[in-house]
Amino acid sequence: MSALPARDAAHTVLVAVAEGRHLDEKLDAALDRATPRDRGLLAGLVRGTLQWQGRYDHLITRFSRRQPPREPALLAVLRLGLHQLCGLDGVPAHAAIHETVELCRRQVGEPHVPFVNGLLQSVRRQVMGEPVPVGVAAREERLRPWFDDLRPGSAAWLAAWHSHPRWLVDRWVGRHGASVVDGLCAFNNRPVPVTLHVREPHDVAAAVADLAAAGIDCVACEAAQRALELAGTPDRAALTGLLQTRPWLIVQDRTVQEATRWLAAPAVAAAGPEDALVDLCAAPGGKAALLAGWWPGALVAADSTRGRVALLRGTLKRIEAPGTGVLLADGRRPPLRPGSLAAVLLDGPCSGTGVLRHHPEGRWRLRASHIERSAERLGQLAAAAAGLVRPGGRLLYATCSLEPEENDGVVDALLAGGAGLEPEPDEHGRWRRLWLPHDCAGDGFYAARLRRR
Repeated sequence: MSALPARDAAHTVLVAVAEGRHLDEKLDAALDRATPRDRGLLAGLVRGTLQWQGRYDHLITRFSRRQPPREPALLAVLRLGLHQLCGLDGVPAHAAIHETVELCRRQVGEPHVPFVNGLLQSVRRQVMGEPVPVGVAAREERLRPWFDDLRPGSAAWLAAWHSHPRWLVDRWVGRHGASVVDGLCAFNNRPVPVTLHVREPHDVAAAVADLAAAGIDCVACEAAQRALELAGTPDRAALTGLLQTRPWLIVQDRTVQEATRWLAAPAVAAAGPEDALVDLCAAPGGKAALLAGWWPGALVAADSTRGRVALLRGTLKRIEAPGTGVLLADGRRPPLRPGSLAAVLLDGPCSGTGVLRHHPEGRWRLRASHIERSAERLGQLAAAAAGLVRPGGRLLYATCSLEPEENDGVVDALLAGGAGLEPEPDEHGRWRRLWLPHDCAGDGFYAARLRRR
């Protein structure tokens, strides 16, 4: 099959995502078919357009002389055009408009060409000006006044300017306040660096030197022990190749490294060679890989589908952790003896509102009903996990959600439900913690340490 031009391929991916397909699946397939020259542009168009679609939809509403369109194919054309005009350096304004008009002609039809051309020309003249500014700060200086009709600082403004769903911004403002949400949403739109963990007992300085010899610059993260942040962003194939020859490295966000160490500390300190820990929802295996370097006894990583178990096996095989078992099991009905485990880690499936910066499409797919259903499932998983913990053992509860229904709500129900659990505070009295992304410069995360009486 011949490769589509980058803009046509990007349009095809965006329409498929709007219709419910998975971004990674569709984008990876498109990148496989693209020419080497087009791959960077294709990935940037797709991810950038999805990331900023809320901002672009506000511009579409302001500059439409008719009812803003709803058709996914036409919306994708307009958003792609606006991203090239307002979000990218290196694409001249006349080229961005011309290419978008031709894309409209091919993908949507001639009748829509005047509308697309007129809207983009208006944005070029009235918003971006001539010459079109270069750099994020200069572009945003031109764009920002066109959002003043939403009252700067309001939830509506935060949602449109930072390109987040309004209903989610409303939730966050009600809980944290507008200034916190301003920082949180802005952080979600920053580039995401690749962060690695150097597994014990490998020396961190030796890891830095090894990567430097391979032409990869990195720096140690002060906020997390044994964490390295890469200076650049290697593509997926290059990163996979790097990891295959270095079993002492795993990809893991700095906040998750810090939080997992804090969460597991009392359980690890109390454990002996005869004690068992189960990671109940473990795929793709990052936290199991961390724990494999710390836990002195038997470690079992479990998940509920064959595909996710295959991911687990691959991760644990690569890091050379032969003593770690893998189990295919539904965490709500684990085939394990009740009251038998020294520790259970439940990092449960959740809404993922703490990791939206990794998933530009995720913010648009999420609904309030997803949080409700997730909280119910997490409650079932937590109750099952609590039943596995022996007297004196630990339940380590975690999510990558910022939502109280999935966090404190689940934990409070456990404590009130007669499972015999109690908080296990650290030296500062903290037994449950929420890491907000912009505060910790990493993923949003929640963790609670519980002990069975």
